[in-house]
Formats: sequence, C-alpha cells, structure tokens
Amino acid sequence: MSLFKRKQRSSSEQPAPAFSYSQLDSTEAFGDNAGLEPDAWLPTVPLNTLDPAPEEMGLPSLGASPDEVFRIASKLSRVRESIPELDDGVYCAICHIANADITKLRTPCPQCGRELLQFGWE
Repeated sequence: MSLFKRKQRSSSEQPAPAFSYSQLDSTEAFGDNAGLEPDAWLPTVPLNTLDPAPEEMGLPSLGASPDEVFRIASKLSRVRESIPELDDGVYCAICHIANADITKLRTPCPQCGRELLQFGWE
C-alpha cells in the first residue's frame, strides 16, 4: 500500500506532450557539418513538417507563430546546453539555418536577430 495518494486526472486535463526531440530542425544528412567553414550556414528542415502529429512529440504545430516556435526551441536548447561534451553547433529555428561554430550560441541570428540555439548534427 502506498503512503501517497495518486492524483486523479480530470477528464479535461490533457497529459503533457512527450518530448522526443532536443531541437526543432535537422539537416538533410548526418555529417553535414564535416568540413564546414566557421562562417558557412547550411539550410535545415523543420521536424514538424516531417511528423504527422508534431504536437504529440513536443514540436510546434505547423501554424505556430515564430514566438511560439522560438519559445519551444529555446527550451529544448537549454536541455542540450546542460549536456557536456556534445559536438554541437548552432541554429535558428525561425530562419532554418545551422552553423558548426558553437561559440555563436545565444548570439544573434545573421538573418532575423533572434538568439542562435544549440544544434546537434547527429
């Protein structure tokens, strides 16, 4: 017998989305960052365009505002930032571009000016 009572979820409460991703974009292929110059930018693909139910996976909906997309991307980036020794770069979840230089983290995107977020190449 448990000492704690389980909280009963009301029928109107929705379970929190399961986060299966640690970023909102990806590149076309693994290893796209190999040999990438420090000032070179690669296009990225928003993962919510590839998933039939993006909200269920913690991704923004296809019609989400740029502010909502950035809010979710920033939260996921903070998780990646807490993991030491990742071979990551940076990306803009709004402009859909990535760069291999992690020292650009949280600096302004060269296109829109929002903070660049941590990006995993694998």
